[in-house]
Amino acid sequence: MSSITYSERIKIETFCELGLSNIQMGVRLNRSPSTISYELSRCQPY
Repeated sequence: MSSITYSERIKIETFCELGLSNIQMGVRLNRSPSTISYELSRCQPY
C-alpha cells in the first residue's frame, strides 16, 4: 500500500481520541498496527 493519506491521519487522530488501540485502528484502516505505531510516533501529538 501507499503512504498514509491525510484522511487516514484524521481518522487516526479521531481513533486516538476514542481510545482505540493500534490493532483496532489498523483493522479499521486496513493497515498494519506497526504502520499506525510509526505514524503516531512520527506525528506527535495525536
